Amino acid sequence: MTFVYAHNYAEIYDLKTSVPELLYTVQCEVRCILYSARIFGHTLPTLIIASGTVFNEVHLWKPSEKNERGDAVVYKNLTGHEGVIFGIRFNEDASQILSVSDDRTIRVWPLDDETKEPVVLFGHTSRIWDCQFVDEYLVSISEDSTCRVWKNTLIVELEEDESGDCIACWEGHASKNVWSCAINPEHQIVATGGQDSGIRLWSLASIKNNKIDSEDDLVAFPLSEDRKKDNIRNFVMVKNRWIVAATTDGYILKCDTTVLPHEWIEIQHDESYRNYAIMKNSECGRVVVVGNIRGDLVIISPTEAFQPFKIPAHKQKLFEIFVESTTDINILNIISNGYNDSVLFHRLDLSTPTPTIRTLFNLEMPAERTTVMSLGYAEEENVLICGSRESALLIYRLPSHTSVPEGTIISLKPNLQLRRSHGKQAITSVLVKKSKDDIELAEPTDEEEDVVMDDTEENNDGIIFWTTGRDGCFIQYRLRIKNNNQVEPVEETQLGIASQGDTVLTGHDMILEKIYRNRVTKGTLEGSLLLDGQLLLLGFFRKNLFVYNEKNNFVMVAINCGGGHRRWGFAIEDAKLNKSSFAFIRKEVLYAYFRDTSSISEGFKDSILQGNYHGREVRALRFLPLLPVDENGNQPMLFATGGEDTILRIQQYMPGTASGYDTHVSIRKHTTVIKNIDYSQGISSLLFTSGGLEEFKCWKIEATPSKSPDGLVNLNCLEVASCYTLSEDIESRIMDTTVFAIDAKRGLHIIGAVYSDAMIRFWLFNELTRKFSLVADGTWHAKCILQITHVVLAGHIYFFTSATDGRIAMWDIHENLYASVENNVALELEPTKAAFRLSEPVLYYSAHMSGVNALEAVSFKDDHHILVTTGGEDNAVSSTILEIQGQTVKLIGQPFIIPSAHASSVTGIKYIDNSVFTTSTDQRLNKWQVNDLENQGVSLTLVDAAYMDVPDPSALDAVAFNGNVHVAITGIGLQSVRYPQQA
Repeated sequence: MTFVYAHNYAEIYDLKTSVPELLYTVQCEVRCILYSARIFGHTLPTLIIASGTVFNEVHLWKPSEKNERGDAVVYKNLTGHEGVIFGIRFNEDASQILSVSDDRTIRVWPLDDETKEPVVLFGHTSRIWDCQFVDEYLVSISEDSTCRVWKNTLIVELEEDESGDCIACWEGHASKNVWSCAINPEHQIVATGGQDSGIRLWSLASIKNNKIDSEDDLVAFPLSEDRKKDNIRNFVMVKNRWIVAATTDGYILKCDTTVLPHEWIEIQHDESYRNYAIMKNSECGRVVVVGNIRGDLVIISPTEAFQPFKIPAHKQKLFEIFVESTTDINILNIISNGYNDSVLFHRLDLSTPTPTIRTLFNLEMPAERTTVMSLGYAEEENVLICGSRESALLIYRLPSHTSVPEGTIISLKPNLQLRRSHGKQAITSVLVKKSKDDIELAEPTDEEEDVVMDDTEENNDGIIFWTTGRDGCFIQYRLRIKNNNQVEPVEETQLGIASQGDTVLTGHDMILEKIYRNRVTKGTLEGSLLLDGQLLLLGFFRKNLFVYNEKNNFVMVAINCGGGHRRWGFAIEDAKLNKSSFAFIRKEVLYAYFRDTSSISEGFKDSILQGNYHGREVRALRFLPLLPVDENGNQPMLFATGGEDTILRIQQYMPGTASGYDTHVSIRKHTTVIKNIDYSQGISSLLFTSGGLEEFKCWKIEATPSKSPDGLVNLNCLEVASCYTLSEDIESRIMDTTVFAIDAKRGLHIIGAVYSDAMIRFWLFNELTRKFSLVADGTWHAKCILQITHVVLAGHIYFFTSATDGRIAMWDIHENLYASVENNVALELEPTKAAFRLSEPVLYYSAHMSGVNALEAVSFKDDHHILVTTGGEDNAVSSTILEIQGQTVKLIGQPFIIPSAHASSVTGIKYIDNSVFTTSTDQRLNKWQVNDLENQGVSLTLVDAAYMDVPDPSALDAVAFNGNVHVAITGIGLQSVRYPQQA
């Protein structure tokens, strides 16, 4: 076995002996530090070593070839990188070598042909850790959390329209760093492992099927010779088989794509279609609706089940048509939008040989300019949701069709409207979740305010729907109807409210909540659909039409169609796109791509082998008592985490699964580190998160039990509000928070927050108004304050703070807090003006020589004693008993201090089950028994110590669960230890 060391020398060992025997050692003539190396060959004469240096060079040398000083000679020096070399790979015969660098480039060097220039590939946005040869491809991984595939142009030439950019960019890992990559022996599957602890599988074999760049992969559908001067203006794809098209000369044609040769058959000719036709087909494929320049609707059967017929609908040309299916297979709802005209709702009945159509409703538009271009229909609630070119969202409640007298058209005003939901960009699709759909979504990035609902409404999930926009974003909404049984007429159209990103829109009979928003492309999103429980998004980026899988976070197929702003269509039968077709018009010719990969196996069923955790260090951990114990004694264990990757995650402990937990939500709304997470129960269950740049947010957690005993709870996390930023220093951070419900029935919560600029602030949060108000502020420590906590003793609230000066201070502001909260309306009128100022603590003492990183205060023995335990930067752990008699607070004895409780700074502490648990950057979890010394205070005795596998532990929390105490620590990862609960 050959070893290459960081000082650029090699050793060869014989491993056949019981003790490895050193056979050979050699120093390279270039004595420098290496960041990487690679060995080629199996015998000493053929051995080649490639060294990646800190001086941006790759040295090739043979251990068997030495100079007169006995050093191995560098026979080739590869220069060109502008950063240190992180990885080197030989190809199978060492005719090529590749290197990856800090300069974000991949370089492929030809070793057998001096005349060839190295290939330089640039595309990763951060440092590249590794790259591998895989046939004609190169597969690279990077700090930018992507895995990319490139063509090795030393082997294969680029096609005429190829640029040399990466041909696949796989994005599935969170935040930062894909560290490892492996390829199966058949070169079909790529496996990647990330810093987020996730393991993903990618199909290398599917690259050729998923990136359609050549016209050889497309099927052209030109018109016949006798229609040479005619062109296809518009078309629809019907059930992955038929294409129905309208031509410039006013012909409606159809083509059966399954029959060769492809032949266009004339359905109808009408001069009103000349140069203009709007088309839409039903999902069932039985109907195609055509709108002409005169405002007529023409109903056509692609299978000729009935003769085409026409109804006059609008006074001007049709702008858009929508066809919505219902649970009755013979009933279709058709919505037509006339250009600068009305929007009409029609009911088409196909139950008779001669179909009939009735116009039921006239959907009135608001005073603001609104052009409907997308639509979704919730049949069970009879609600119509419209999206407009001006980024407006309109919601109508429709009366029953049986209530509309024959020959009458009822005018309806929108019950609700939201403007600028996608900024200034058009809403291109509205997708309503049907009751039968079981959605599998990626962890959402929720952004929502919430309102108080009564119990009956709280149990109603409402209408879930998604919108896509040309801003590249999709948004998930929930619409709750206050009165499902009665449709109240709207007398006056409500003026539109511009979306501010965290708005809940309330009407007189419905509430619209935004619960999920994500941008998935720098291009535009143009459509969406739900298949097999997965959300697929269609859009355009540069020249490509793409389909994006939201759950697995990757582009499933990309077709070079020339870009957006063209007529296009699709028919997809399954979520894997095994049977699908896409068509578009380019240069006045209709092209289609037909995909049938059902017989091609990717080699794996699920692309996610192991779900991901945080991509960077975790700084906050909190167990959440959201649900009570059920009648069988079961209670779900839920916990929230946040960290340097700015993501808030809520997970559920699932001991029967491979990972041991399941992630419910993953929310990226903070712009910098999340340092603190706190929970409070009022009218609703609330979560408070805070950290860098004084970001401070409130979330509402909705949780309902699972139907199965050990199943996943149903959980939503909705953003409610953000707190004000008061410090002038933009670098100021919220170091810690503590929360309690001061009046749970009124939804009032007090949050104590300490800041890096030595400020202490107490905020009031009102659930009903969703507002923060400053109650008190002040400074006393004159140092960066690290921790704050509280304890309630006989109904009296006390706060404790600790700072980098090693001191712990106790505050009694109970009376002032309650007096201020009584007039919470006045506080909200001036939300950044404190009602009172903090002065002096009632007691303070020193327990550490430097910063107090961990602080815990709990009621001890009775209603007159408080146990305060701390952990410090000085590796010490201390415990103190405080006695309270009336207004007097005193120390019982001296603080009990264990100077070397840990080998490094203590980062977390928790009192539970008459024990104190501490953790430290020494990766130890210590359990201390609390000994009551009566008048002498307390002492701590170490009863258990466990080495933890999680590096850089920075937070600790514990919870009693099913007769055990679960203690969890988190840092770069998370680990939980179970202890038997004491009797």
